[in-house]
Amino acid sequence: MDIADVLKHTSPDLFLPDLQATDKPGVLVELVQGLVAGSPTISKQDAVLQMLESREALGSTAVGPGVAFPHGRTLAVQKLTVLIARSKAGVDFDSVDGEKTHLFFVLIAPPQDSGHKYIKSLAALTDRLQDDALRQRLMEADDFDAFCTALGGD
Repeated sequence: MDIADVLKHTSPDLFLPDLQATDKPGVLVELVQGLVAGSPTISKQDAVLQMLESREALGSTAVGPGVAFPHGRTLAVQKLTVLIARSKAGVDFDSVDGEKTHLFFVLIAPPQDSGHKYIKSLAALTDRLQDDALRQRLMEADDFDAFCTALGGD
Protein backbone atom coordinates (compact mmCIF):
# COMPACT_ATOMS: atom_id res chain seq x y z
CA MET A 1 0.00 0.00 0.00
CA ASP A 2 1.31 3.46 -0.83
CA ILE A 3 0.57 6.84 0.68
CA ALA A 4 -1.96 7.72 -2.04
CA ASP A 5 -4.02 4.72 -0.91
CA VAL A 6 -3.80 5.88 2.71
CA LEU A 7 -4.95 9.38 1.80
CA LYS A 8 -8.09 7.93 0.21
CA HIS A 9 -9.25 7.26 3.77
CA THR A 10 -9.03 10.87 4.89
CA SER A 11 -10.44 14.21 3.75
CA PRO A 12 -10.12 17.91 4.57
CA ASP A 13 -12.75 17.29 7.25
CA LEU A 14 -10.32 14.90 8.93
CA PHE A 15 -7.41 17.34 9.03
CA LEU A 16 -6.70 19.35 12.17
CA PRO A 17 -3.92 21.78 11.23
CA ASP A 18 -3.34 23.28 14.67
CA LEU A 19 -4.22 21.24 17.74
CA GLN A 20 -4.88 23.35 20.81
CA ALA A 21 -4.45 20.71 23.53
CA THR A 22 -1.30 20.93 25.60
CA ASP A 23 -1.13 17.44 27.10
CA LYS A 24 -1.65 13.85 26.02
CA PRO A 25 -5.17 13.35 27.48
CA GLY A 26 -6.29 16.62 25.91
CA VAL A 27 -4.82 15.67 22.53
CA LEU A 28 -6.67 12.34 22.58
CA VAL A 29 -9.96 14.11 23.31
CA GLU A 30 -9.33 16.68 20.57
CA LEU A 31 -8.41 13.93 18.07
CA VAL A 32 -11.59 12.00 18.82
CA GLN A 33 -13.71 15.14 18.56
CA GLY A 34 -12.11 15.73 15.16
CA LEU A 35 -12.87 12.16 14.09
CA VAL A 36 -16.52 12.47 15.08
CA ALA A 37 -16.93 15.90 13.50
CA GLY A 38 -15.21 14.86 10.28
CA SER A 39 -16.71 11.43 9.80
CA PRO A 40 -20.47 11.04 10.13
CA THR A 41 -20.13 7.25 10.16
CA ILE A 42 -18.38 7.19 13.55
CA SER A 43 -21.07 6.27 15.99
CA LYS A 44 -19.62 6.27 19.49
CA GLN A 45 -17.24 9.01 20.57
CA ASP A 46 -16.73 7.49 24.04
CA ALA A 47 -15.88 4.08 22.59
CA VAL A 48 -13.27 5.55 20.26
CA LEU A 49 -11.70 7.61 23.05
CA GLN A 50 -11.60 4.61 25.37
CA MET A 51 -10.01 2.47 22.65
CA LEU A 52 -7.27 5.05 21.99
CA GLU A 53 -6.64 5.54 25.72
CA SER A 54 -6.36 1.77 26.19
CA ARG A 55 -3.92 1.55 23.29
CA GLU A 56 -1.79 4.34 24.74
CA ALA A 57 -1.78 2.58 28.12
CA LEU A 58 -0.02 -0.36 26.43
CA GLY A 59 2.76 1.96 25.26
CA SER A 60 2.97 5.30 23.58
CA THR A 61 2.23 5.47 19.88
CA ALA A 62 4.62 8.44 19.66
CA VAL A 63 7.50 6.73 17.94
CA GLY A 64 9.50 9.90 17.27
CA PRO A 65 10.89 11.99 15.90
CA GLY A 66 7.93 14.26 16.40
CA VAL A 67 5.37 11.75 15.10
CA ALA A 68 2.62 9.67 16.74
CA PHE A 69 0.30 7.06 15.30
CA PRO A 70 -2.64 6.62 17.69
CA HIS A 71 -4.51 3.64 16.32
CA GLY A 72 -6.80 0.74 17.00
CA ARG A 73 -9.84 -1.26 16.03
CA THR A 74 -13.38 -0.58 17.16
CA LEU A 75 -16.95 -1.42 16.26
CA ALA A 76 -17.64 2.35 16.26
CA VAL A 77 -16.45 2.54 12.63
CA GLN A 78 -17.45 0.64 9.51
CA LYS A 79 -14.31 1.36 7.49
CA LEU A 80 -10.73 2.49 7.91
CA THR A 81 -10.68 6.16 8.90
CA VAL A 82 -7.55 8.30 9.02
CA LEU A 83 -7.34 11.64 10.79
CA ILE A 84 -4.26 13.84 10.39
CA ALA A 85 -3.45 16.46 12.99
CA ARG A 86 -0.62 18.84 13.69
CA SER A 87 0.50 20.66 16.81
CA LYS A 88 2.76 23.54 15.92
CA ALA A 89 3.86 23.96 19.54
CA GLY A 90 4.30 20.24 20.11
CA VAL A 91 2.94 18.10 22.93
CA ASP A 92 4.56 15.75 25.41
CA PHE A 93 3.01 12.51 24.14
CA ASP A 94 5.44 10.15 25.93
CA SER A 95 7.53 9.77 22.79
CA VAL A 96 10.21 7.11 22.81
CA ASP A 97 12.81 9.80 22.04
CA GLY A 98 11.57 12.09 24.84
CA GLU A 99 10.88 14.93 22.40
CA LYS A 100 7.61 16.76 21.76
CA THR A 101 5.20 15.32 19.21
CA HIS A 102 3.97 17.56 16.38
CA LEU A 103 2.37 15.25 13.80
CA PHE A 104 -0.46 12.83 14.60
CA PHE A 105 -1.83 10.20 12.24
CA VAL A 106 -4.86 8.51 13.79
CA LEU A 107 -5.96 5.25 12.19
CA ILE A 108 -9.09 3.47 13.35
CA ALA A 109 -10.61 0.46 11.70
CA PRO A 110 -13.36 -2.06 12.28
CA PRO A 111 -12.34 -5.42 13.77
CA GLN A 112 -13.01 -7.11 10.40
CA ASP A 113 -10.66 -5.13 8.17
CA SER A 114 -10.77 -6.78 4.76
CA GLY A 115 -7.44 -6.65 3.00
CA HIS A 116 -5.66 -5.57 6.18
CA LYS A 117 -5.81 -1.92 5.07
CA TYR A 118 -5.30 -0.76 8.65
CA ILE A 119 -1.96 -2.51 9.18
CA LYS A 120 -0.74 -1.73 5.65
CA SER A 121 -1.64 1.95 6.07
CA LEU A 122 0.11 2.14 9.41
CA ALA A 123 3.23 0.55 7.91
CA ALA A 124 3.21 2.89 4.89
CA LEU A 125 2.91 5.99 7.06
CA THR A 126 5.57 4.81 9.50
CA ASP A 127 7.98 4.16 6.65
CA ARG A 128 7.26 7.43 4.82
CA LEU A 129 7.63 9.61 7.93
CA GLN A 130 11.21 8.54 8.61
CA ASP A 131 12.30 11.39 6.30
CA ASP A 132 13.38 14.55 8.20
CA ALA A 133 12.80 16.84 5.21
CA LEU A 134 9.29 15.45 4.72
CA ARG A 135 8.36 16.09 8.35
CA GLN A 136 9.59 19.67 7.96
CA ARG A 137 7.47 20.16 4.82
CA LEU A 138 4.44 18.78 6.66
CA MET A 139 4.97 21.26 9.48
CA GLU A 140 5.14 24.11 6.96
CA ALA A 141 2.16 23.05 4.80
CA ASP A 142 -0.44 25.82 4.59
CA ASP A 143 -3.50 23.61 4.16
CA PHE A 144 -4.78 20.07 3.63
CA ASP A 145 -3.92 19.97 -0.06
CA ALA A 146 -0.36 21.16 0.55
CA PHE A 147 -0.03 18.63 3.38
CA CYS A 148 -1.22 15.78 1.15
CA THR A 149 1.02 16.89 -1.72
CA ALA A 150 4.04 16.90 0.59
CA LEU A 151 3.11 13.55 2.12
CA GLY A 152 2.48 11.96 -1.25
CA GLY A 153 5.81 13.15 -2.56
CA ASP A 154 4.27 15.01 -5.49
